[in-house]
Amino acid sequence: MPAIAPKNYRAKIDEFAAHWPQVNTALGAPLVLTGNYGVAMLGTDRTALAAQITTIETQINANEAAISTRDTLRAALKERMRQFNQLVRGAFPRSQYERMLPRIPGFTAAPGIWMKAMADINNIWTQINAIFPIPVGAPVPLVLTGSYTLATFTTDQAALNAAFSSIESTENNVTSAIRQRDVLWKAIYQRLRQYRLAVQGRFATGSALLLSLPALSPPAGHTPDPVNASAVWDAVTEEAVVTYTASADPDLESYELRGSFGGTKYNTDTASVLGNHLPGDLTPFRTADGLVASGSKVYYKVYVVLDTGNEKGSKTVSVTRP
Repeated sequence: MPAIAPKNYRAKIDEFAAHWPQVNTALGAPLVLTGNYGVAMLGTDRTALAAQITTIETQINANEAAISTRDTLRAALKERMRQFNQLVRGAFPRSQYERMLPRIPGFTAAPGIWMKAMADINNIWTQINAIFPIPVGAPVPLVLTGSYTLATFTTDQAALNAAFSSIESTENNVTSAIRQRDVLWKAIYQRLRQYRLAVQGRFATGSALLLSLPALSPPAGHTPDPVNASAVWDAVTEEAVVTYTASADPDLESYELRGSFGGTKYNTDTASVLGNHLPGDLTPFRTADGLVASGSKVYYKVYVVLDTGNEKGSKTVSVTRP
């Protein structure tokens, strides 16, 4: 039987928290587990777990914001680097400056490659601006379209470098927050398991309180078959369009689109719910979340969610903004 999904942790604790006072009433005294652990302590642990889940959501949001900042800056700087290289080739042909020009990194190139290319351009730009005496007709100091100067480039360079660092730190924060949530849940799970055993030892078979004793596994049922999904970029509306086939499962409750931002693959732990459709609604999902600039990439899965809580995701599809 599959384990309880993190999204259901709080609801599962609430089931036990509602059942425990009924047991206390039936016994005529509070049911206390080892370590003097009672229903009030379960409430305290639930509060701590809920706070940690909120922390995870906050850290995921911070990571997604850092990714959006990186993508926006990266797209703008890629164009500025192109302009700079072409201007140098035109103004200083066959010069040392032309030979020093770096290749413009691809959107998915590692941060170190971007940092080096930007540092190279900053160095070349600085050298050109320092030329003296200025050759007749030479565009010194170099200024790109829109009065874009070396000082502006330096500011944007620092911002992109900071964005790369922010992505790394926020990713670490998300991982750390998830691990802490799992530690808290593991301890609570053991208490819930202990509670079930204690109740089963105090009431006769067939007792109403045994029949209503919360389970520590998902409801009985089956895992649905996944749907087929595909995704494309709509240049007119500037959105990702995710289409999917119909599910024939009689227990279908909804279709759910989930998106994973950044990285090189779909991440179940950090994926965000981007949309829900009712059974019978096969309208394509449309979303611009995370696709903030050229080169932005988001990974998607369409989930079949049953009324039992069981679910299954499609194969991963992705969209990269041109």
